[in-house]
Amino acid sequence: MNRKVNYLIALSFLLILILGSSYAFSKYKTEVSGEAQADIANWNISVNDCNITNPDKTNTACFEESIDSESGVVTLIKNFGVDDISYSNNGNDNVVNDKIAPGSSGSFKIKIKPNDTEVSIKYTLKAWLADENVAIKLYRSDPNSDNKIPLEEDGYTGIIKYSPDNTMYEDVITLYVDWISEVSEEANAVDTELGTNGGTPKLEIPVQIVFEQYIG
Repeated sequence: MNRKVNYLIALSFLLILILGSSYAFSKYKTEVSGEAQADIANWNISVNDCNITNPDKTNTACFEESIDSESGVVTLIKNFGVDDISYSNNGNDNVVNDKIAPGSSGSFKIKIKPNDTEVSIKYTLKAWLADENVAIKLYRSDPNSDNKIPLEEDGYTGIIKYSPDNTMYEDVITLYVDWISEVSEEANAVDTELGTNGGTPKLEIPVQIVFEQYIG
């Protein structure tokens, strides 16, 4: 009899333990799920002082953006024209300074700021000439020196790792546009095409930047 009572008591304790554990696990899953929903990391990046996920449509510095709802990848694109570029005659007295002409160089900056973003980010920057020609060459700044580097066909990839101090950090990439002065029939034809368009030289450089979370 005592043996049967002891068996029933042990069985009761085991049942209570199982039910209690199941309740605790269910409660844990609910709380963790709710907490995860409430604590989504900030994704707050600006390019040339324009927020990429909530751009000001009246701000001409803003890029056109598209966001992949599944991956979260953000793609920006903007055309940079003659008026967006600063020019230098590179000390050549035969070329007017601050004007686009054969022998001059232009540049414009892309400023990427993570603001209060709470994840590391990876971006790939591409730029190309809207019209194929042999007179214009594209370069980018080297973050480790003062040298200019030919812009990669696959684009330049940069990584900004998360830091609590990244609200003050900014990646600045300078893109250079060099109008090569060379003597050839093809180059002369391109120079004429670029330099004569009702008084306004034709030059358009699309720039694309793709942002994604860096998990490497």
